[in-house]
Amino acid sequence: METKRTIWLMIATMNKLLFTPGPLTTSLSVKETMLRDLGSRDSEFLEIVREIREQLLALGNVARPEYECVLMQGSGTFAIEAVISSAIPRDGRLLVLINGAYGRRIEKIARVHGIAVETIEVEENRKITAADFKLGEGISHVAVVHCETTTGILNPIEEIGEKVAAAGACYIVDAMSSFGAIPVNLGRRAYRLPGLLGE
Repeated sequence: METKRTIWLMIATMNKLLFTPGPLTTSLSVKETMLRDLGSRDSEFLEIVREIREQLLALGNVARPEYECVLMQGSGTFAIEAVISSAIPRDGRLLVLINGAYGRRIEKIARVHGIAVETIEVEENRKITAADFKLGEGISHVAVVHCETTTGILNPIEEIGEKVAAAGACYIVDAMSSFGAIPVNLGRRAYRLPGLLGE
């Protein structure tokens, strides 16, 4: 009990408020819960992970076995980079729809990985719509940020997805700051491709 009190005091006195994009600061109750170790092969741990995966699918209004949720440990940038670098083949071509810093981040990630990239960029104070772009020949993937966190702009991902689906391209949505807060139905036609929702 004394050890727990010592750790609690350390956390309470060293706790900083993190003023960066994303909900990074955690409450004391979350930190206390995290003091309990579970092995990655423990049945309790496996059950918790299974429940989380199912709950995330339910947030997207879909379920197994048709859909699967893969948890990744890392920052939002890590998750998006994992999707971009593994979902687009070497002969693929990515169209990035940009209206802020996070769209530009996707473009940069793709270029670092040697992926052929085209971009459509609009002003940061407006939504990207399906009318803003054409899918040129050879475009295999289209990426867009759902909620461009830098401005709060919410892009119409279903409308954009319909156009991407009609062209037969794969749709990648960075929903880092919107998934779970803004309803989305991943079972709709706009998302019924080998598409990915980066979380």
